[in-house]
Amino acid sequence: MANVGKDEEIIELTEVVEEKPAPVKKEREKAPEYASEFLAAKNALKARAEEWMAAEGVRVLERVAREMFPKIAEEVLRQEIAKLKAEVEEKE
Repeated sequence: MANVGKDEEIIELTEVVEEKPAPVKKEREKAPEYASEFLAAKNALKARAEEWMAAEGVRVLERVAREMFPKIAEEVLRQEIAKLKAEVEEKE
């Protein structure tokens, strides 16, 4: 510190920062507020999702099933036909 110029001011860190601990009571009050807000938002979202599922979900599920089941059935039937052909060829 001997190299400090005459015009430079030396500030001790203890003078710059003096922090007081945050009031614990306020933090505890904020936590239940956030928790209750979160719970309310979660319940509202869940209710809206249930309403949507009741109204639109069944239709979407039916449409997906109409698209997927024929493909699945085709694959399964193709495998079964191949097995049957192989059994017939073995018997001949």
